[in-house]
Amino acid sequence: MIPDISYVRPEKKEQDFSEKLNEYFQNKFCSQEKKQETSFPEESYISSWEKYCERAMEEGALSILRSCYPQFHFPIEEGVDKTQVYAEAVLKGKTDHLNISDPLNLNDPDGLKIKIHESIAGKIPVLVIPDAEDFIKIIQCILYKNNPFPVPLSMGALLANGVNNWDRIRSLKREWTIHNPLGNWNQEFSKNILPVHGLYKDKLVILSTKPYSNVPARSLGLADEVWESYSFSIRLEHECAHLYTLKRYGQASNNLHDELIADYIGISKAAGSYRKEWMLAFMGLEEYPRYRKGARLENYIGDVAVSSENFEQLIDIIKNAIDNIAEFDEVLGVMSSDKDQMYRMDALCETDLLEIASRGGAGLLIEKYNEIKDINF
Repeated sequence: MIPDISYVRPEKKEQDFSEKLNEYFQNKFCSQEKKQETSFPEESYISSWEKYCERAMEEGALSILRSCYPQFHFPIEEGVDKTQVYAEAVLKGKTDHLNISDPLNLNDPDGLKIKIHESIAGKIPVLVIPDAEDFIKIIQCILYKNNPFPVPLSMGALLANGVNNWDRIRSLKREWTIHNPLGNWNQEFSKNILPVHGLYKDKLVILSTKPYSNVPARSLGLADEVWESYSFSIRLEHECAHLYTLKRYGQASNNLHDELIADYIGISKAAGSYRKEWMLAFMGLEEYPRYRKGARLENYIGDVAVSSENFEQLIDIIKNAIDNIAEFDEVLGVMSSDKDQMYRMDALCETDLLEIASRGGAGLLIEKYNEIKDINF
């Protein structure tokens, strides 16, 4: 039984934010007409990745990645995606005669590891990248079409969603051709394969092993090896939280609402309970109201025009939200099960960020949690 907590329900009122910032604060999770059930069926690409994991033990992870994703054959170079050879390989899967003089050179290709992780949202392939420079290159390869787009030092993981896997497409073609030797594959692909993304698109978690949010161990009073272990666990659970919201609500984005939820789960799962001081450090607010420039907070508002006054308000909102999430966690206690985790995540998703940050934010989260728990009891 969750104890009652007194709260003051916040009044709805217009904040003095820019139009874009007001739009930014809209709850994307509640915009969905109908959320999905939490019994997530296994996706078809998982069986392929289970085989890739076995092959990687012999061939190496980089060989597997190159067979799936032709962009791994190309260097990180401005405008490389505009070349014909790149378009032929990445958009059409034509890699038989690739002759790249300067391919994607990694510092530690043998250090790459592929595994399958079982999360509350189902299985997900995970690519672990020990070398920090290799992590940046692979993010640029997957996310920015091999262009040298700057990657923030505070970024250490990515849930890649919807990456074309040409090895899976080739397998589909081989199987179809066996049964339809006189058929037209191009017509089949356009009509029956291309519209069904699950047949050829992958979800993939990409993880670095560097300190989480680029926060050094000493600033948290931890030994380096202890913080390294925590950092890896937080990252993995953080990205799996994004996978959950993607499947449950159809949303997973670089939004502060999303990130507060994912970090809450990451910290709680890794450390056993929420650590408010860690979360403040991750967002650059360890010396609140002073903000540490270059922290992760900046990563999530890059496309939004934020005045200095609005940024100060944003700092207050995030600090208050973290305080209220910490109170929410303290009242609920240690996360006891997958169901408990799902109820907490749903409560956080279905409560607006500005409500979470309000004076009665902790109480609103508890109220929503109890409502969700009662419905599912």
